[in-house]
Amino acid sequence: MKATFRLTATLATAATVLAQNVTIPAADGSLPEGGSNGCTAGYYPGIDTVLFTVPYTYQQVMSIVGNYTNLTWSGSPNNSVTTNNSQALETNVWTPGTARTYDVAGAHVIETITEYSKPINGPYVEVHTLAPLSIPTANVSFYSDFDGQVWKPICDGKATWSNFTITFCATNATTAQQVLHMLHLTDAVTVGAFLGGQNFTSCSSLTGNGTASPGAYGNGSTSSPTSAPMPYTGGAEEKGASVVLVAMLAAIVLVLA
Repeated sequence: MKATFRLTATLATAATVLAQNVTIPAADGSLPEGGSNGCTAGYYPGIDTVLFTVPYTYQQVMSIVGNYTNLTWSGSPNNSVTTNNSQALETNVWTPGTARTYDVAGAHVIETITEYSKPINGPYVEVHTLAPLSIPTANVSFYSDFDGQVWKPICDGKATWSNFTITFCATNATTAQQVLHMLHLTDAVTVGAFLGGQNFTSCSSLTGNGTASPGAYGNGSTSSPTSAPMPYTGGAEEKGASVVLVAMLAAIVLVLA
């Protein structure tokens, strides 16, 4: 667990430094000024972290999450995400200041990169800001100056560990934390589902001898597929987003129940 905390702290520090040099799109993409509690009036601070491991290689995971404007694994239909960085659409090289815009679960989302790193052998690090948005079904609004994810190969490359951490300001911090936790957990589970739906238990259960400690890289929440897994075909482009969106909406309903 110490390794996890160190990684999260390093990620947060790096994003804070980089954010000082990032121009967030004006108007609806900007973040409000913070008050005495760090948030604008009527908003309250919060934080959430989801840790999840999938028994698939880093390269397989990158085929799903490695394109900043392909969010089929997060509930957005293919080609539904727009960006202010048209060059990156051709090169798939994303840089701080790049924004993406999309609609999901009734919310209009604008996210702007503050840190992006995708080495061929990992870890993948992506941090962005989240402009103010509202989730009508949860009756909550929130925004974030740090919404980050890390995907790191473990178990001699046979599995991939992820960390979704967000610090946010919300009209109701408790509700926002529950919504964000379920959304990020659904994202992590969906990546595994797109790749075959197998659950990670330990490095030793994978083929060959793993060297990472399962205690350090286990899942922060457990989940098992409830329907036939979607077969892995080498990329995210052909995966339907409707199943993901239904799962996300169901998660929000569960939060409110």
